[in-house]
Amino acid sequence: MERKIMAILAIVSLSLCLVFPIVHFLGKINAAGYKSGFLLASAAWFIFATLWIIRPKNRIKDK
Repeated sequence: MERKIMAILAIVSLSLCLVFPIVHFLGKINAAGYKSGFLLASAAWFIFATLWIIRPKNRIKDK
């Protein structure tokens, strides 16, 4: 379950990394907002993607 949460958060933060440049290009946010948002989304992606990949998969053990 925790692995799925990390995967969802990693994908959301990666999509935010794609949304911020588009929103800035459309003129909805200024350069400072773009830089701050992109920085936070990038850091979140690196953190959550790393946590997602290092978590072991839940495997059913044979008894």
